[in-house]
Amino acid sequence: MTKFNKQRSLEALQERRRMTFEVENSVFIEEPQFPRELTLDINNRCNHKCFFCANPKIEHYDQLDIKLAFDLMRQAIENGSTDLALQATGEPFMDKRLPEFVKEGKRLGYEYIYINTNGALANEKRVKPVIDAGLDSIKFSINANNKKEFNEVHGYDDFSKVIENLKWIFEYRNKNNIKMGVYVSSVKSSKYTEDDKNIENFIKPYCDNFDFREVSNQGGSMLELNETELKIDTKNILGSLKKEEAFKATRCVYPFNRLVIDPYGFVVPCTADFHKQLQINDTRKMSLREIWEGQTFKYLRKKHLIDDYEGIFCNKCLNNEDCKTLKLPDAFREKL
Repeated sequence: MTKFNKQRSLEALQERRRMTFEVENSVFIEEPQFPRELTLDINNRCNHKCFFCANPKIEHYDQLDIKLAFDLMRQAIENGSTDLALQATGEPFMDKRLPEFVKEGKRLGYEYIYINTNGALANEKRVKPVIDAGLDSIKFSINANNKKEFNEVHGYDDFSKVIENLKWIFEYRNKNNIKMGVYVSSVKSSKYTEDDKNIENFIKPYCDNFDFREVSNQGGSMLELNETELKIDTKNILGSLKKEEAFKATRCVYPFNRLVIDPYGFVVPCTADFHKQLQINDTRKMSLREIWEGQTFKYLRKKHLIDDYEGIFCNKCLNNEDCKTLKLPDAFREKL
């Protein structure tokens, strides 16, 4: 059996990112083709309380009905989807059904199934069944340089546990020549007190790729007070920024190339809609194709096409690097 190729794993990740986010201008239309990626927020609970994350402010926790989820997975792949994400606002390992989702996804024929995790629960007992079911990629979010910083950022003393779990996964993958990517990202915040290279150099031997991510305002649910500090808006968890004049929403690719299903079975605009401010349609009443081509989605896309976010959830969102906002050519704008 061919040994796992780390470079090829990284190249595959980069190519998938390019195909997902480097969208051609033709995609920015009211009726784009059915998305290649389906995101299922199978569970919105989390075992950590990261100070920059809106999850702790969620008022009602739930999990996606598994029969409904399997049907949505079938619908999406029949309409051309190839990728499946099994998390959005919660920690995937809080859901003991995770191996079943991966197994069903592979049975249906999904080419790429991935999860993001804080890693604290990704021990051998929990993660091995998920890997063995056919997971294609796992990404750890380790947002600190050391144990002290980790406690302050994540709210729990799990730094050593997370590193131990990451090492086990990486070694298990390599030992068994499993074709699965292992990645780590770190959100840089005011809690970073040491050189960025410390965590990067420490982690790199145990993953295929390490990258830093900028702090996001989580779809408007969190406040960025300045470049080095981020705090929760206790007056309005729905995301009003105190300094409106310093804020400007920008076009996002999510309404044009991705379907996100919340734990209640509704389609939402993106993974940042923690408080379900814009539940587009109920998947128990309409098919995914009907929702994707429906008037609500068209309206949302049109608002993005003309850069008019007033009155919609996107009005308070500062797109982070994952959204990769693109500029609409003036010639194309004139056609609207």
